[in-house]
Amino acid sequence: MDIEFHRKLAKRFIKESENTDKKSVRIQYGLVAGWFGIYGTFILFVVKMTLGILTGSVSVIANAFHLLSHLANSIILVVSFKLTARPATAKNPFGHGRMEHIAPLIMSIFLFISGIQIGEHSLHQAIEPHELHYWRALPWILLATIIVKQWLSRFVSFLGKRVDSHAILANAAHHKIESIMTFMVIAGLVTGHHFHHPEFDGYTGILVSAWLLYLGYNHGKEALVPLLGQAPGKGIINKIREKAQSVKGIENVHEIIVHDYGSMYLISLHVEIPVKLGAVEMHEITERCEHKLRKAFGGEVVCHMDPMMEMTPEIQAIEGRFKETLKSFLQIVSYHDFRVVAGTQGKIIIVADIDLAEDVNDDESGRISKNLETYVKKEIQNVLYCSFYITPKFSY
Repeated sequence: MDIEFHRKLAKRFIKESENTDKKSVRIQYGLVAGWFGIYGTFILFVVKMTLGILTGSVSVIANAFHLLSHLANSIILVVSFKLTARPATAKNPFGHGRMEHIAPLIMSIFLFISGIQIGEHSLHQAIEPHELHYWRALPWILLATIIVKQWLSRFVSFLGKRVDSHAILANAAHHKIESIMTFMVIAGLVTGHHFHHPEFDGYTGILVSAWLLYLGYNHGKEALVPLLGQAPGKGIINKIREKAQSVKGIENVHEIIVHDYGSMYLISLHVEIPVKLGAVEMHEITERCEHKLRKAFGGEVVCHMDPMMEMTPEIQAIEGRFKETLKSFLQIVSYHDFRVVAGTQGKIIIVADIDLAEDVNDDESGRISKNLETYVKKEIQNVLYCSFYITPKFSY
């Protein structure tokens, strides 16, 4: 029922709300999440700041100031999605989609600043406490703000999940955390008043500040990963592979590379096509593959053609011995593009692309390639030399 209400509310503010793969719709989701956060947070800030001033509670005032960081988060969210909507330029040919990843990084800075400021005031209240102007309605008013924040968190989280946006989901998490912090403040106020210990208000504020510093670190770390170059999820890799292999003539797919620019993808991949089809038809097949992937993912796609040679009984026998040889190398997980090329003096050249385990570093990969060549020469007769290409970790 809650989800259905959120869906109806999203439909009211977002045109074509069900078409979440469309860039313009995705941007609308971000803007709606941001504007709901701005209006809701500003109203709660006014309420809590008023309560904090009237009671003299440092934890309530700290809680209100934390809402300012939430207000800034929502403003940043709106600005980042507006910038994402801007078209590509000569200086930014890939568009402005990665602004969506920069937003959580800026949010983490605000959390750090809030945590430090709140910690300073709370420590002063814990050491030199002053009496609070407490009244019975105070915890109930604060409890009402929790209900508002919880609903806001759920609605914004719903919007973020619909378009799989880390920036929107991070904003939703802040709303949820604010509810937890307010509950801590209520507990500190009620306990302090009941036992006549106003320093409890300062202790609560210190806990709030520590939590803010942790969140600032955590969100900052998560924001940096996609900016540095995050590995694509297995879902998108499998989807690319399935789409490519559904094109008639493509036997296998490997070395998929994905660059995520927020609002678009740059994809490159190698496809294996039987060489007997001829150069013209092979080229047409790669173009059909590129068109199909562009339609599915947007952005740009480069499809590299790997001709599959005819597997004669002689070549099949050589590949069989090559497979047996690989069993001695536990770091090698698979291979592709296996070819046998005629060399000089009746000898052969073995060519293959090698996939290593994820935990193998670059220094080891060179050593493994040399050891494999030595081993292959011992196990397979008449090998002049081997040419092994170690596929990079960013290809799948």
